[in-house]
Amino acid sequence: MRFLNETADEAVIEIYGQIGYEGWTREEDENTARLMSEELNRIKSLNAKRITVKINSLGGDVNHALAIHDMLAEHPAAVTTQINGLCASAATIIAMAGTERKMSRNALFLIHQCSSYVGRANEERLAQELETQKTVNGRMLDIYHTTCKGREAEISDLLKANNGQGRWLTATEAKDLGFVTDIYNETRKSARYSLSAFADNGLPALPEEYADLAVMDEARSPWQSVLEAVARYFNPDNQPKNQTHTDMKKLFPLLAALLAVQDSATYDSEKGLSVKDEQLKALEAKLGELDALLKEKETLLNEKQALTDEKATLTAQLATLTADRDRLKAIVDKVPGQTPAVAGADPAKKPEDDIQSYVSGSSLYQEIKRDI
Repeated sequence: MRFLNETADEAVIEIYGQIGYEGWTREEDENTARLMSEELNRIKSLNAKRITVKINSLGGDVNHALAIHDMLAEHPAAVTTQINGLCASAATIIAMAGTERKMSRNALFLIHQCSSYVGRANEERLAQELETQKTVNGRMLDIYHTTCKGREAEISDLLKANNGQGRWLTATEAKDLGFVTDIYNETRKSARYSLSAFADNGLPALPEEYADLAVMDEARSPWQSVLEAVARYFNPDNQPKNQTHTDMKKLFPLLAALLAVQDSATYDSEKGLSVKDEQLKALEAKLGELDALLKEKETLLNEKQALTDEKATLTAQLATLTADRDRLKAIVDKVPGQTPAVAGADPAKKPEDDIQSYVSGSSLYQEIKRDI
């Protein structure tokens, strides 16, 4: 996201790339609702009369897109959205925020149902996720229907096309349906996306006549990808606050396996990674060592827990004994040191009448004294 030509008359905002990407640091944030909010507040203070939002994006996080759409739609300035290249998925939601919506004749437009990564989920979680997706799809349809009045049935069918992946629309088709209000002539096609980006975003392939909007992925070995990922992970400058390393525990066995065969394994871009029998044995040995370490760690953790429990029990016993000691000491402190004098002749004293002697000689007193 870039902000250009910020004047009292017009502010130009470019939204290129993934919607809602939040990097390790704030400097790496890309097309997030936070960035848009900060900039729109600044534009509002300039009293800009117009805002032009240029879009070239395959989409991304629908929550960020919905938030950005609402912020633009509610801004007091007149908003114009301008599509040059590709506008798909979540990016189309932002495009609908403009009162004027322009699209390059060379560009393509695509809406589809929302999707999410559920992972290993049970029946209840799947049902909950289904309801969430229905809600989000309904929110998107409300925005599209509000913009494309009178074409509600066609828009709903388009959202479900191709098993929910949608269908690419040309600028003319997008204008006919009401997604855009004007078509302008761009001298060149401007998108720069790798083929893998389409698969990562769950988008269908481009029409044949627009195939040059995508480029081949750069050839890379798996070692390069792994090493770069690990380097980024352990770079202290890239660590966000409160970042936990739970995911690294899942990654460690894979790293151990890769490191075991990195010197001799061969990689073919078409066939993938191949290893020999001795390399598989080395892998097995490394994983065996890892398994032994994990079991030893589990044993130590169990022993630590047992000691912690024992300490808690002893602490509770100590507190009980201390309370008993204090209670008994209070009883002894209340015993008078001597019998008060009585006027007149006292009768002959019996041993039990001499309280001090009686108490001092009692077995209970001796037992209490020993406890104290």
